[in-house]
Amino acid sequence: MFDFVHNNNAAIKIILGAVALTFVGFGVGSYTAAVDDPYLAKVGDAKIYKRDVERQMQDQPANAASRQAVLENLIRQEMLLAEARSSHLAVSPAQLRAVIAGVPGFQDNGKFSPARYQEFLAARNMNAATFEAQVSRDLLLQAQVAPFLNGQFVSRTLQTRMAAMMTESRDVRQLVLQPEQFAGSVKLDDAMLKAYYEANLKRFKAEETVKLDYVLLSQAQLAQGVQVSDADAKAYFDKNSAEFGGEQRDVSHILLTVSKGAAAAEKAKVKAEAEAILKQLRANPAQFAEIAKAKSQDPGSAANGGDLGMFGHGAMTKPFEDVAFRMQKGQISEVVETEYGYHILKLNDIKGVDFEAQKPAVIAKLQQQKAAAQFRSSAEKLAEIAYQQGDSLKGMEALGLTVQHSDALPRSGKAGDAVLGNRKLLDAAFSDDVLKGKHNSEPVDLGNNTLAVVRMAEHQPARQKPLAEVLEQVKAELLAREGGKLAAQRGQALLAELKAGKGVEAQAWSASQPLSRRTPGQVPPGDVRAIFAVSGKQLPGFAGLKRDSGEFVIYRVDKVQAAQALSPEEVNQLGGLLSELSANNMLAAYLEQLRQKHKVLINQTPAE
Repeated sequence: MFDFVHNNNAAIKIILGAVALTFVGFGVGSYTAAVDDPYLAKVGDAKIYKRDVERQMQDQPANAASRQAVLENLIRQEMLLAEARSSHLAVSPAQLRAVIAGVPGFQDNGKFSPARYQEFLAARNMNAATFEAQVSRDLLLQAQVAPFLNGQFVSRTLQTRMAAMMTESRDVRQLVLQPEQFAGSVKLDDAMLKAYYEANLKRFKAEETVKLDYVLLSQAQLAQGVQVSDADAKAYFDKNSAEFGGEQRDVSHILLTVSKGAAAAEKAKVKAEAEAILKQLRANPAQFAEIAKAKSQDPGSAANGGDLGMFGHGAMTKPFEDVAFRMQKGQISEVVETEYGYHILKLNDIKGVDFEAQKPAVIAKLQQQKAAAQFRSSAEKLAEIAYQQGDSLKGMEALGLTVQHSDALPRSGKAGDAVLGNRKLLDAAFSDDVLKGKHNSEPVDLGNNTLAVVRMAEHQPARQKPLAEVLEQVKAELLAREGGKLAAQRGQALLAELKAGKGVEAQAWSASQPLSRRTPGQVPPGDVRAIFAVSGKQLPGFAGLKRDSGEFVIYRVDKVQAAQALSPEEVNQLGGLLSELSANNMLAAYLEQLRQKHKVLINQTPAE
């Protein structure tokens, strides 16, 4: 299968040049700059703060380049949202419900499950309003870029020409001249070594580092040591069962929607339709699912006969919930009005709460409650000991804390480490009070109810390494640089000889291998372009170029295999990829227009 859409679109970029993907970047240096304000950037009236960047970092490296990239992406999002607002675009409640109901993670047996939705929110300490606002924001962003990502026209002529270029292959051999092959011809003297060293002083600096002693106070760790008896767990559960889902109800419904702000006459008409359906159901309750499929306007449940699945208190709008939780099993309700329209409910089942099933959650809840009180008390003592016994961490043993030790850390910290890579901890570790005053730090909040106190065990300031210390490194780099120059000189001369037909068979060529633009193997994109720039009219043909590594490579093209015919499916795949590349170019232009339209102000760059 000619599957470059799913497996390899780099070949297209070799021909067309690298095309940026969705949210094409632009340098922040082109923006105006401001000072004396805590936000990082502002798009119109929307401000972007450091906490917004940190929230988006996730598993990315915690360095200045990554933070800058995240900031730029947030700026692009705010530009798109500003354009949406200026165009009076909004996400309707019906659209929002349909999208959320269609999320597989919120479904049970293919049907939207309010219980799963609530579990998702609870696991993230998020309420429905916050989550739904984020979904609405994402839908607006999607709506802004969708016109550029769908339906871009690509001519059949372009597809045919591109297919021919992609499927043409060439039998190629190579000859590589390495810098080290010419090292014996490089003559280094003290003046050269000194000049190279002085021209690259920044590269020969030892970074400032600090070794730390530190203690951690964590509520989660305290919770693990809290003992909860079965009796205490049962007593808490009996009193607070609603916290663990409470009673759940399986309800089916039929919804006839009413637009927000509808006139009284329109509402009355829809309600009359609902009353007519209810009358039909009273006469034949067994038709509920069939009628729901035919007439319900809830996109998340209609196809399932109106079944909403199990849900507990707080999952539904209040008028709906009030009726659902006072019905008897098998009962069909009267017509119920909510902000979405008119509903008819049928109670399918009632599910109580089982203590044994919820016991681990109950114990965890009680552990967290007791640990929270311990954490607050211990945090106060931690701050007191850190200040009063500021020349040592030994006093922390009274809180049951173990002193831990780090290796030498640069200011950028230890990548991927939640503690030793934490920006707040590193700021404290490199503060004057800790480094120069040699005091304990104040408790540092690492998030997730975790505090740290650090003190300096060993500090190594940044320093310039003398030439004597880095002499071998300087020699190696100079040999590579000068050897690369000689390799390039010899390579250019040899390439000219080969093109003139001299000494072709005398060279130590590699084994011949077929190469195409769609299957370039390990050959760099620049090399592929050079290989396919060789004319196929007179063979063997030759191409040569110097790589960034210093080596000079010469390619010998022995044979050109004509382009292969593509199946209709493969042509369509190629058309799809070309359409995607065209769309990204259009999106890049659109973002540039928005940058001119919506004022973007850069206040400060995210710190490393």
